[in-house]
Amino acid sequence: MAAQTFELTTTTISADPPAVIDFLMDLTRHRGLHPYVVSAEVVATGSDDDGAWSDWRVVERPRLGPFRYSIRFPARMLRSSETSMVGTVRAAPGCSLLTTTVAGLVDGQTVLTETTTVTAPRLVVGYMTSQARLAHARTYSLLPGQFAIDPGVPGGR
Repeated sequence: MAAQTFELTTTTISADPPAVIDFLMDLTRHRGLHPYVVSAEVVATGSDDDGAWSDWRVVERPRLGPFRYSIRFPARMLRSSETSMVGTVRAAPGCSLLTTTVAGLVDGQTVLTETTTVTAPRLVVGYMTSQARLAHARTYSLLPGQFAIDPGVPGGR
């Protein structure tokens, strides 16, 4: 097994940090932002000492060169605080992603910082990391627009 970590930071988002975390906790809202998400369905919810969580069944269609393939996997989104969350994904046996996202205010705007650790067999960890970085960077680049143009997004300005 091998692990690789990367960090992404958004440009500023015109919404309060808790509203941005609320948005990200709902994986159905990632469709159209995340380039691979086809569907996401909540299969369980609850809370424990770490916070409120939801378990999801996710379907994605990533790309390998000119080919697309479907994967189905479980994901857990944990609201670790009002302004942070942790996501765990088991993309395949031995392949996982752990994301920690923190939302903070900078000059009255929300800035997100996400740290992602990809763990996988050495042969595929580079591919998985590059695909995760590409997908999360696209999602984060489009996220500010969701709050700027969608009056239905709670906390958007």
